[in-house]
Amino acid sequence: MNEETPWHCLIAEPEGSIRLPVGDATDLKAWSKQAAERYLDGSTPRREVRGLASVLARVAESAEMSDPTFVYAYVVDAAKAVTAVYEVHDYDGEGYRSVDRLPELLRDVLPTSPDRQGVEQIVLPAGPGVRIQEIQSVDTGGVFRKKTVLETVTYAVVPPQVENILVLRMSWTNLIFSEALLELAETLAQSLELAEVKGT
Repeated sequence: MNEETPWHCLIAEPEGSIRLPVGDATDLKAWSKQAAERYLDGSTPRREVRGLASVLARVAESAEMSDPTFVYAYVVDAAKAVTAVYEVHDYDGEGYRSVDRLPELLRDVLPTSPDRQGVEQIVLPAGPGVRIQEIQSVDTGGVFRKKTVLETVTYAVVPPQVENILVLRMSWTNLIFSEALLELAETLAQSLELAEVKGT
């Protein structure tokens, strides 16, 4: 395969997904208000629009810190401003292009301190890889140093077309939705692909 072939990463965008602006110096307050208004219909109470806008701004600001290739909020319950986040990363695969090394890569680039963790090897349409499911307690900030439980599921894949590693991570704090979100994460992982850029 021609190593000069340009590729770009694609992933499904299920209903309920809102792509977050990352890396382009967007005014997040203005963007989140517009995004919430677009997502919700005109009859939605203003407090619900404000609630969703606030959450979108917060998760977009947080997403910038991990420098993803792209990232989405997935709206689980708009009325209560409940969202999950899924993001895709593209990492240099030098030294890590074997499935056995992928957990080490993830520890290096997306470090966590899980209370519980499950690791399994998988094969996705995009290539072989690993799936890591974790539950951890994280600080929510504030003077009382409250903690919340965060669940994440991460797929790291070795695609044959390129030397890099693709990583999909989905996270949420409302564990009542875990079963549905784990199914969604699997669907997203199955949809992950590299497509050749045409016309270059």
